[in-house]
Amino acid sequence: MMHRFSRAVLLLGAALALPAYGDAPVRVDASRYQAFWLWSGTRPQPVLSGADTLYLQQGEILARPAGPRFYPLGRQPSRLPVNRLWLVVRVNLLPLTAIHHTRLAHLCQRWRAAGNPRVGIQIDFDAATRRLADYADNLTRIRQQLPTWCGLSVTGLLDWASQGDVTVLNRLPVDELVIQTYQGRHSVPDVERYLPALLKLTRPFRIGLVQDGQWDMAWEQALARSPWYRGAVVFLLNPRQGK
Repeated sequence: MMHRFSRAVLLLGAALALPAYGDAPVRVDASRYQAFWLWSGTRPQPVLSGADTLYLQQGEILARPAGPRFYPLGRQPSRLPVNRLWLVVRVNLLPLTAIHHTRLAHLCQRWRAAGNPRVGIQIDFDAATRRLADYADNLTRIRQQLPTWCGLSVTGLLDWASQGDVTVLNRLPVDELVIQTYQGRHSVPDVERYLPALLKLTRPFRIGLVQDGQWDMAWEQALARSPWYRGAVVFLLNPRQGK
């Protein structure tokens, strides 16, 4: 435990020593990456031919007056030429019902039966930083209802590590955490002030980038000093009309 803590402190100090992390942020070029989010309504792009990992939106679980409801989205199960497939479900309420736990498990099973051996569920939920412990409890219940071979991933907010309890983050019952650095079609301003805190994570984590957003490769090089960093995921966008 002491060795891990010391290593995290050294990594954090090294990252903070980088002068402003870099001088020239550039637009995110999706062709440089191998992991992508493909959201419902987003047209496939040629970069997907080189994808190793795909995060494919498959539905939403939304609060409704009559109770929470699952809305399926995206393509039907089929064999996809990727090494790892994450099925993304957007959620705006927790805890989930037993019915929705079962639906998530069936979703994994259907895609695995279609010929995808490495399948997982990604929960896209904007948990409040002060409620991370409650979120961890909900994720534990979700994980218990998934098949043992089905992975569990979550998206995360930039301030989870910088303002939240990192010990809670490091106990999340997930296989990976993907921290989003964008809102809508745009990168978060001053993203560099949040990044050093990510080096305190001792769970596998990725950075989520938005296609054509602003990003400095020096930031990615700094994060790569952590043995828990697994690279970036690019959220693909449809081109703007007129471009």
